[in-house]
Amino acid sequence: MVYPSARIQYMKKISIVVPCFNEAEVIEKYYSAMTDMWERSDLSASYIPEFIFVNDGSDDGTGELIQALSDRDKNVRYTSFSRNFGKEAAIFCGLKQAEGDAVIVMDADLQHPPAAIPEMIHIWEEGFTIIEGKKRYRGREKRSMGIMARIFYALMSRITGFDMSDSSDFKLIDRIAVDTLNSLSERATFFRALTYWIGYRSATFTYDVAERAGGKSKWTGRSLSWYALVNLTSFTYAPLYLIGITGLIILLIGAGLGIDAVISYIGGKSVGGYPSLVLLITLATGGIMFNLGIIAVYIAKMYTELKNRPRYIIDRQK
Repeated sequence: MVYPSARIQYMKKISIVVPCFNEAEVIEKYYSAMTDMWERSDLSASYIPEFIFVNDGSDDGTGELIQALSDRDKNVRYTSFSRNFGKEAAIFCGLKQAEGDAVIVMDADLQHPPAAIPEMIHIWEEGFTIIEGKKRYRGREKRSMGIMARIFYALMSRITGFDMSDSSDFKLIDRIAVDTLNSLSERATFFRALTYWIGYRSATFTYDVAERAGGKSKWTGRSLSWYALVNLTSFTYAPLYLIGITGLIILLIGAGLGIDAVISYIGGKSVGGYPSLVLLITLATGGIMFNLGIIAVYIAKMYTELKNRPRYIIDRQK
């Protein structure tokens, strides 16, 4: 994509961050769809796109394809990690590299529709700092995964006080918000929630999740469950309240069993006590182990943060 040099100095730059993990089948399709959309829309008259592909340790040739795109288009930049560090690391690496007046984060598989980008930019031009993409139609995902996602985001919305229902990583972020996100020192990040947490004036738009342009989804029920656990404990300490809740429940059950034993004794009834004792011991032991598990998760996170290792390690970059 080439722009006359006389016009470039009057045009703003929009950075597009694209985290990639084993997306060799869709990279060319994504780039063609994006450049075609940009040239056909009214964006080409006012904005220059800066594509920032972040290769998150792919082993299917994704890195080589991105590098080839960068060699033929000066508006394409790429970064390759030394190994897979996860999507959160790839997103924040892209935010760090971005030079645009605004940054759009989207996936390479075209499930985030390029056709929605002009609307995002027009909303931004109205003075909004963060434009949140919300899923109107989730595509042909498994019913179980859709239910899990809704439960997780309903829980996060309840805990944080932000309406995160049907939220996604498909967002536009103004330069001031990008700088704020880049200033955060924490290693365990949750991009979707942090864009709500930092505040600023925000707006939403809805989109339909399209079919993948190729390849297979990297998400499974197991990986989504782990993603939910990691981000829930990274962004909020609400699970620690479960320690007090389970303790209270066990206390009430124990008190009830104790009262029942006293009443039975006063009434002259024979009290074996064995079933009640087994129940109480089982509940107490289970509650203690569950609570220790919660504490262990947060201690592990503190340990990770205190080591202060980098979020990612860059192997190649242009």
